[in-house]
Amino acid sequence: NSSSFLVRFFAMNRSEKRISMILYDTHMHTEFSTDSDTPVTAQTERAEQAGLRGICITDHMDYDFPAELCDETFTGEPFVFDVDSYQRRLQKEKEQAPIDILCGVECGLQATENVINKNKKLAANQNWDFIIGSLHLVDKTDPYYDFFWEGKDARECVKEYFDSILDNLQNFSAFDSLGHFDYVFRYEPKQYMDLIDTILRLLIKKDIALEVNTGGGDSKCGCQNPHFDILQHYASLGGKLITIGSDAHTPEDISYRFHELPALLKKAGLRQYCVYQKRKPVFFDL
Repeated sequence: NSSSFLVRFFAMNRSEKRISMILYDTHMHTEFSTDSDTPVTAQTERAEQAGLRGICITDHMDYDFPAELCDETFTGEPFVFDVDSYQRRLQKEKEQAPIDILCGVECGLQATENVINKNKKLAANQNWDFIIGSLHLVDKTDPYYDFFWEGKDARECVKEYFDSILDNLQNFSAFDSLGHFDYVFRYEPKQYMDLIDTILRLLIKKDIALEVNTGGGDSKCGCQNPHFDILQHYASLGGKLITIGSDAHTPEDISYRFHELPALLKKAGLRQYCVYQKRKPVFFDL
């Protein structure tokens, strides 16, 4: 029962003071991720200032990510870090920080034998609190960038993206929450609801949570991921496992737009969110 924790906290989103009832931000990145240079301590200090009870740091582990998609100045293997060093660093932060620090990872999904085997080994590590499974690549190309769409039928691109999620779920599902489900951004959910429905039903069957990622509110889609229609359909199917994260790569993005979520999620038919500790969900009322 989390009712004793349901007090008002101030969440300072992009220099704005807003009231938020969300106590944990469970998706963020630090200098262990190729696309962030934020120190771990900077994230925890900002989270404390925002009034959060705790955070989960979930740096990218995206095996076989094409180096050519990274900045030309980058050298080495992208989106891979030393797990032991990472976990030791987060444990040290946990011992020193005044808020809860949970140890997570954002696992890049690719339905290739090599990546599946590596992801299974990663997920078998006993020291994780939380594992997000996220699809960032479709046929070795990132849908975030314009070149993914160039010269193609947009409807086929979106279908290919959702087909890839389904393919991945059928081959590897040893993670706790599906990250930024409609990361593909440019689409109308109702056109693909049959395929979305299949994915949501599979998540529910496998007891995998659906992440609500507020970082999408500052992207090309202009709203949280997933779209409200998907959240509403998930709830109508009996889905109850949702996690919440800002996808912050810098301190100012922590708890971004969290103040909007309770009303939005309740409207969708959801009443609780969960925070994973040692791979088990702990529920909090909205």
